[in-house]
Amino acid sequence: MELAKNLETPRLVIRSCRKTDTDFILSIWGDRENGKFMTTAASENVDEKYLEAIEGLAEDPDGYNMIIELKESGAPVGTCCAYPENGNYDIGYSIAKDHWKEGLGTEMIGALLQWIRAEGGKSVSGEVADDNKASVALLHKFGFTEGRKTRYKKWGEETWFDAHILQLELE
Repeated sequence: MELAKNLETPRLVIRSCRKTDTDFILSIWGDRENGKFMTTAASENVDEKYLEAIEGLAEDPDGYNMIIELKESGAPVGTCCAYPENGNYDIGYSIAKDHWKEGLGTEMIGALLQWIRAEGGKSVSGEVADDNKASVALLHKFGFTEGRKTRYKKWGEETWFDAHILQLELE
């Protein structure tokens, strides 16, 4: 799915993913530190099936896959997604580690929530590893609360994460 128009914050432009973003996506998701708590493959575990999935993000009919860029330079600094279903938008995100602790996650989540409300979304959810303290704190900052307990696995390895679905009601 493609955004009707880019989302903007004071420092960011959030735009629909393009096939030309594949190398950037692989670089941050595949980095062991940056992608530590993600289901995505570490660089050494990228296989043909995974690469096809990443290359298909731009044309995903089920959700919005987006690239986060610095407004001033156009440099990509992260990814985010939103998958709508029955009024709920399930979100995910990753900020490049060179830009951690700059408040970009806060700006990005704020922009996503504003857009989801404008789209008529009733609620937002995100699955977050319990050990991913920064992401848990970010969503709590916006009023998300812990929902059901889950567990998920990293692509291509036997690394499992205990997690929760964090939820926010928009109505």
